[in-house]
Amino acid sequence: MRVSAAYFKVILVSVSAAMLTMLGVGASAMAQELQGLQAQSGPRLDFPAGLATDGRAIYVSNSRNNTIEAIDAASKSLRIVAGKLFQQGSNDGAGDSARFNSPDGMTISGQDLYLCDTNNSDIRKINVGSGTVTTIAGTANISGTEDGTGSAAHFNLPTQIATDGVSLYVADSGNSSIRRITLADMKVKTIAGQPGTPGKTEGNQDKSQFSGPRGVAVDKKAIYVADTGNDVIRKIDISTLQTSTIAGTGEEGDKDGPALQAQFNNPGAICTDGTMLYVLDADNHSIRKIDLTANTVTKLTLVNGHIGSGCTLASDGKQLYFSDTTENAVEVVDTSSGNFTTLYPPGQ
Repeated sequence: MRVSAAYFKVILVSVSAAMLTMLGVGASAMAQELQGLQAQSGPRLDFPAGLATDGRAIYVSNSRNNTIEAIDAASKSLRIVAGKLFQQGSNDGAGDSARFNSPDGMTISGQDLYLCDTNNSDIRKINVGSGTVTTIAGTANISGTEDGTGSAAHFNLPTQIATDGVSLYVADSGNSSIRRITLADMKVKTIAGQPGTPGKTEGNQDKSQFSGPRGVAVDKKAIYVADTGNDVIRKIDISTLQTSTIAGTGEEGDKDGPALQAQFNNPGAICTDGTMLYVLDADNHSIRKIDLTANTVTKLTLVNGHIGSGCTLASDGKQLYFSDTTENAVEVVDTSSGNFTTLYPPGQ
């Protein structure tokens, strides 16, 4: 049986909780033991998920540690920006007074880092200078489908997020829909998909359907979506909100070529420079490249591990960073050659 990266994540989280019960070990005792290990071995990543970069640092959702961390691009050192190791919750605040619950996708605009706090079903903002965390949309531990402003809106296990500097676009995976948050007023609107009704329909915002989308990226003209449950890549026109399929047949497989004849298997995080769209094709253990002009799909590189939760591009598009949850690492791949090396941990 083939196990998806998303399913693997759920199993890992569930197993860790079950082990505490089976072994009769209290959560505080386990946290102390883990903190001791962390002190001995130095900073570590544990199921790295969403990524974003401002050129100086690569920000990582360290999802099982419930922290947001930064890898210095020059020194390769790791530091915690917000959250406290092994402590989950939903508190706003500065630095280690903030709490998260399995944070995932991230995007950055100026000094603000926006992220999907997946198991809290809300959207958070971190000022990267001060480390101050605020909840900008949704209410922690209250899932739902409602549009509205700020806490009046609700999400259901949002996984990935992207920005064009004017709005945020969220893959609201549990609702099988795409949501837009206008940065000027934090108004949330469902722009594609019918919340709670998965499907594979094209058309405008009142007709389109998705199935558990887990990737979103945006350029000046369109929002791109990894429609994970349907094994296709979709496009939403920003001006008309019309949804169409740009790559994939909808049949699970591993096939390059003309985009609409290509096949994917559990596509996850995606990112774009406006010319190329990169797809972490999780169960094919590969990074795929879609030429948005030629409408072709090719493999950029193969990866021996579980991927799919996070990717981000350098500003010049020459380097792509991605999360490797098997190695608990962040890798960097040359987008021309497909060669990749480990960014963190250094020397791995």
